[in-house]
Amino acid sequence: MRVISGSFKGRKLASPKGLHIRPTPDKVRGALFNIIGWAIEDSLFLDLFAGTGAIGIEALSRGTYEVVFVDNDNIAIKIIKKNLEDLGLHCNHELQTPDYRLKIIRGDVIEIIRKFKPRQFDLIFLDPPYKSDLGEKALMEILRYNILKESGEIIWEHYYKTKPTGDTAIKLKRTVRYGDTALSFFCY
Repeated sequence: MRVISGSFKGRKLASPKGLHIRPTPDKVRGALFNIIGWAIEDSLFLDLFAGTGAIGIEALSRGTYEVVFVDNDNIAIKIIKKNLEDLGLHCNHELQTPDYRLKIIRGDVIEIIRKFKPRQFDLIFLDPPYKSDLGEKALMEILRYNILKESGEIIWEHYYKTKPTGDTAIKLKRTVRYGDTALSFFCY
C-alpha cells in the first residue's frame, strides 16, 4: 500500500497482516480522490474508522489543512502513528505546523462524533466494518450533532450490497462500485 499522489506520493504505508483491519485498496483510494478533486485543498478532513490512516494521509498529501483520525482499535492507532512517523510526521496524539494539523483520537467513533460539536468538517470519510450497522449510526450522529459544514460532503465506504439509506436532512448524490467495495457520497 502506498500514497498515490501529492507531497507524499509513492511513499509506502504499513498495513496489518490478516483481515483484522481492511485497508482501502489503492484503486478505490485513487478513485475517491479523483471524485473529490480540488475540494480537498485546505479542507478540514475527518477520517472515521480510520484503520491504517491511508485515507487521511492521502488527504494530507493532497493538500488538506487538517486531518483528524478516529478509531477504536489499538492496533489501528499504532499503525496510523507508524505511518505518520514513516513520513517524518511524529504525532503521538496531536501535531500542528504552519501548513497542517493532525490529531489522532482513540475511542468509540459514535461517542467521539458527539464530542466534536460545535466543530464542523468539510469532508467526512467513514469506513466502518463491512456488514455492520455502524455506518448508519455514524451518519445519523454526524447529522444530529451537525459536524458537517453546509457545503461539506460525507463519503461512506461500504460493502457494495449495503444500501445506505441516509436521512431526509441529507441526500445521496451517488454511489460508485469497485468490486466488493462501494463509495457513497452525501451532501446537504
